[in-house]
Amino acid sequence: MTNYFRITLTLLCILMLTNVSAQKKVTYGKSTFTVYQPLPDLAPTPVCGFAPEVPGYALKSKLYGPGTYYCYAPGNVVKTNYKCILTEIRDWVAYRPETVKELAAKKGLKQLSEKEIKKMCNKTRLPNGGLMYQLTENSWIWFYIIGMKNCGPKAWASNEEHVLGVSYIEKVPQETGVVLDRLYRFWNDGVKFADYATVTQSNFKTQPSAPADKNPNYFTIGDVLNPKKGFYTLSFDGGVAPTYLWHPYEKVVEENLKKADFDASGTVGFDDLLTAFEYQLDVVKAGKELYFSYSVNSRFLLDLVPGVTWQREMAQRRESEASRKVEMQKLYKANGAALEKFYKEIFK
Repeated sequence: MTNYFRITLTLLCILMLTNVSAQKKVTYGKSTFTVYQPLPDLAPTPVCGFAPEVPGYALKSKLYGPGTYYCYAPGNVVKTNYKCILTEIRDWVAYRPETVKELAAKKGLKQLSEKEIKKMCNKTRLPNGGLMYQLTENSWIWFYIIGMKNCGPKAWASNEEHVLGVSYIEKVPQETGVVLDRLYRFWNDGVKFADYATVTQSNFKTQPSAPADKNPNYFTIGDVLNPKKGFYTLSFDGGVAPTYLWHPYEKVVEENLKKADFDASGTVGFDDLLTAFEYQLDVVKAGKELYFSYSVNSRFLLDLVPGVTWQREMAQRRESEASRKVEMQKLYKANGAALEKFYKEIFK
């Protein structure tokens, strides 16, 4: 029985991270719950103020789109009036690097040298080269530029450089309240303009504590965020049925910030297979400094491996997604009662 509960509750944790629409009602057993509810009093992550007038996904090009190798590009973009750093910097994707350099020069931005970038980012997940500008004393913007190889009549013979991704990087004080506020805001931004968001804080080199640990060293924010209640671990002490142990986010972040390998990551996305962008958060220590990096990357302005077309790739993705949905429905049905109990505890 103990193994059954462990397996069931592991599945429940996976279900919490399943891509379901933001602010969506789900029914388990006889109960209905609302997941991905944004926090109403939490302001968006501030914009940086450096963006083109016309979004890159609105530009017209003969190099990509229907009838070309990159036939699905730029992809679907849901219109939103929600302004945050992610919805701002995504407007750079699909621009030519020469346009970026021209606009940066007009704004008087300083371009960092390769040496300066490597010194700052210190062999972390942050960029270690490329086109980067300093925006303020503590903030930078980096452009991921790649030459697209299939823009002409001959495959793998072109080198048309475009911005395929962009990152806004900010040096942040190593204070528990500041870090948590930014993690919460990333998640909140995601459920405001996208279909789902997740955030995980688990130090990079530190072994995560066991699920039943009474002093956990990591957490994940899935489809529910309640800063006041925190997150839970499971205790199997005293019997077969598990009990929930709730922990404040503050305690984990405070302890983990003391370590050199402090790390956090997050994703925001849409259920639409043709959505244009991937959104992510990376929080890393580089030397003695802590950086938050907000990134947006194109999903379709990419060169696949030789011999694989985008039509073939998307057919495989649709097949995988259809299979995933069938399997998830089976899990929902088989674990309806357990899910109902689980979410009642979450919303208690």
